[in-house]
Amino acid sequence: MRAPLSLLLPCFLFACSDYEIKPDEDEPGEPLEETGDPECPPQIPDCNDSEPPEDTEVEVVDPGDCDIKLADPGTVEIAEECEGSGSSGTVTDPFNLTIEMSYTSAGSGAIVMPAVGNLNDDNGDGRVDETDIPDIVFTTWQGNTLVALNGADGSEIFEVSGYNGQGGVTIADVDSDGEPEIVAFTTANNIAAVNNAGVAKWKSATFGVMSYPQPTVADLDADGKPEVIGDIGVVNGEDGSTVATLTGITNSWRTPIAADLDQDGKQEIILGNRVFSATGGLLWSNSGTGAGNFSAVADVDGDPGGEVFFVSGNQLYLHDDDGTLIRATTIPGSNPGPPSVADFDGDGEIEIAIPANTTISLWKIDGTKVWQMPMQDSSGLAGCSGYDMDGDGAYEVLFADEDALRMYDGATGAILYENYTHSSGTVWEYPVIADVDQDGSAEIVIASNVYSGAGVKGVTVFGHAGDGWPQSGPTWGTHDFAVTNLNPDGSVPIVPEASWQKYNVFRARPSVDDPSAADLTVSYDDLCVADCNNGPIKISFQVANKGAVDVEAGTPWAFYKVDGETVTLVKTGTLDAIAAGTAAQGFAIELVPGDIGVNGFLMTVDDDGAGGSLHSECDEENNTVVWIDRICS
Repeated sequence: MRAPLSLLLPCFLFACSDYEIKPDEDEPGEPLEETGDPECPPQIPDCNDSEPPEDTEVEVVDPGDCDIKLADPGTVEIAEECEGSGSSGTVTDPFNLTIEMSYTSAGSGAIVMPAVGNLNDDNGDGRVDETDIPDIVFTTWQGNTLVALNGADGSEIFEVSGYNGQGGVTIADVDSDGEPEIVAFTTANNIAAVNNAGVAKWKSATFGVMSYPQPTVADLDADGKPEVIGDIGVVNGEDGSTVATLTGITNSWRTPIAADLDQDGKQEIILGNRVFSATGGLLWSNSGTGAGNFSAVADVDGDPGGEVFFVSGNQLYLHDDDGTLIRATTIPGSNPGPPSVADFDGDGEIEIAIPANTTISLWKIDGTKVWQMPMQDSSGLAGCSGYDMDGDGAYEVLFADEDALRMYDGATGAILYENYTHSSGTVWEYPVIADVDQDGSAEIVIASNVYSGAGVKGVTVFGHAGDGWPQSGPTWGTHDFAVTNLNPDGSVPIVPEASWQKYNVFRARPSVDDPSAADLTVSYDDLCVADCNNGPIKISFQVANKGAVDVEAGTPWAFYKVDGETVTLVKTGTLDAIAAGTAAQGFAIELVPGDIGVNGFLMTVDDDGAGGSLHSECDEENNTVVWIDRICS
């Protein structure tokens, strides 16, 4: 991915730039180089140069002598910011699991996703943050209690009554006091913020009867004060006072998502088939009318905005960030549950996994079905999640139906693991992945219940029976988990980094939430003009990868001419593979004089010329080299 040219041009064309041109009397010209102090290119009249522009025209040579230099391949220093904590590598016998903890004293069990976060200062450093032992929180079905467990040993921190056992929970610092709270629903339909002793700090007004309500937390208006979205109620995180009531939602079952889809600095709320503004006004809606209408946010087109997947009835809908319907696809089953988005087959592109009442399936973003597998989920309301359990670079699909926890191969749908120490009526739960005991290896947390009769009840933590799975982050605090929407310490980001720009996963997580990344840069190397009237003009470039991840062949590049504020695409192509820490062999392109603008040209890598890109890089601002210069008079 790279910064949009529309954002780059104002700097390059009308103001002092981070680049300068250094013409040489004996050479045809030099590239614009990065400089610490921006300087004004001499040919930009809007810059405050006191001297007239110097002549930087290139020398015209005989057509037969228009040879061009190609840079030799070499090595470059890997940027420190590109070296993430990364995965622990391939796992030996990855689907050999053991039960690390089981809590069965939960009445009839739990039908909600267990939230994982930190409630207590376990290490005694005076702070409650991600270095403490995570805690597991859930409500009990029928018992209507709120339960908090120590993630390492399963010991009970508290169990308090009066909380809706059909309602979900979120762990987040809603009042910004440095200690995360639990957001839950009372049996009287209040939204409540509960402290680490099980005492409610506040309760909101009631918002009518809410069917299986779910919460999330976000700083919707970026004022430093988080809001709590509890189904249709939006309240102030400090005191529970009402901010807005979301109206017009007819879908019986839904779960809220907060995300700044249009990147205007304020987050939108997605609930049911509707998208609301930060103040609760309706922005747009999806046409799905199924009983369940669940969503996921991802990047499918390479632009800064987030696209929204809706699943409803037997349809998968894909909308652009402004509500424009991109595609509707018929999917198998009915009553689909909350989907998961990740690169499940390891091809560098995201897919969406969708559980329904009798089947679970995987889909490409263009609506192509990858695979479909039978399962048993009569309600169709349980969700799925994703994690790279074996460290091979492709995510597995995790799902728990009425009978078993299963892991599916992301590429083929083959069942890699199943465990029948589970039963459920499949209502709101889905497997959660977090390092709940801080042992450096991810665990899987699932909720079980006897909703449909005798069986397993409570919460079970599965771990790897060997040396461990790739390390994950220690928290999974909310149903709409997207890595960046809550900070690891439970605090609420004022302006969260768009998850679809950094990770492009939803209800899934990369190992340790800090993967290594590529970093492509491009530099000008040489230029030759054979004839100013007819050409050819030859320009050579070199692309380097300063990142810590290899880039496969096929990365696009785009060459543009620049005329004032107008940028016109001239030519596109693709690159060979570039290993991490290397500069590739230089390459040349051949042009005619009309391909060079009055104000020069731009060359951008990881740009297909139509707004698309392949890579999420650790630095998205260094993919372009700019020549602001006359080549011929």
